[in-house]
Amino acid sequence: MVNGNPALLVRLDGEIDGVMAIRVEDARITGLYYVRNPEKLSHVASATPLTLR
Repeated sequence: MVNGNPALLVRLDGEIDGVMAIRVEDARITGLYYVRNPEKLSHVASATPLTLR
């Protein structure tokens, strides 16, 4: 989760390459945001592994 929205953490060679946040409104995707700025990603400390429900 990033800013209250679902997100995908992207790693390249074990290092964080970026984060894609997905904005959802009324069960519809209304925006995709990809951040690669290392300064903005410095606070990303952990990821939650995906599981099947």
